[in-house]
Amino acid sequence: MMQKPLLIIGNKNYSSWSLRAWLLLKAFSVDFDEQLIELFDPSARPILEAHSPTGKVPVLVYGEDDEKVTVWDTLAIAIHINEYFTDINIWTGIKKSDAKSKNDSQNRINSAYCQSIIAEMHSGLSGIRNEMPMNIRATAKIHPSEACLSDIARIEAIFADCLKGRSTNSYLFGQFTVADVFFAPVVLRLQTYADASNITLQPLTKQYCQTMLNHPHMQAWRASALEETRIIEEDEAGEIVSLSGVLASQ
Repeated sequence: MMQKPLLIIGNKNYSSWSLRAWLLLKAFSVDFDEQLIELFDPSARPILEAHSPTGKVPVLVYGEDDEKVTVWDTLAIAIHINEYFTDINIWTGIKKSDAKSKNDSQNRINSAYCQSIIAEMHSGLSGIRNEMPMNIRATAKIHPSEACLSDIARIEAIFADCLKGRSTNSYLFGQFTVADVFFAPVVLRLQTYADASNITLQPLTKQYCQTMLNHPHMQAWRASALEETRIIEEDEAGEIVSLSGVLASQ
């Protein structure tokens, strides 16, 4: 039996890449342990030095000594989980044993699209990433640059293309896939900044964001984030309009 993997993550209020790895494992029913470190805190250094070649989170580890497996970078974690830990194809959300679905041309098209948009999210869209850092407990006002607004427009185009013709509570490809995982932090960013910054979102974008916010694992992550009290100045942006969670009552 394969050893239960350990996922090392950062503060849930701020760490968007940690959310992606955690949500991936949860959504695809991977049994794992989690260890949360404090970002930018000296206490995290020995843990990261022991497990993370890059000194960053998330990192997935299992096995011991010469058989220890270490996977860093969220995209690599997704590929590894798909290969070794789940019977569901993360690109389509369909069981791998379903040979008919595997050979279906529409599923092949969806798989290619899914892989492309998560790679695009992984390597680009730096405008929204830089100007709208994930800050789950906050509602904040920013003055978005053209680069940020362009990224939001691109994200909305992706959502519209994926969701056209689907039901009102659908995930991007109907079934939950790794694409929903990779865009989950975007949903939380838009919740934090869009309304407060007078950024108008398309109805389909709002619909999809609500679908994701209703996902039980997203709700569990958010609930944990709201219990955190540490403020990391490096990940704060804009003018705070309001706070939720423990800090709101202090």
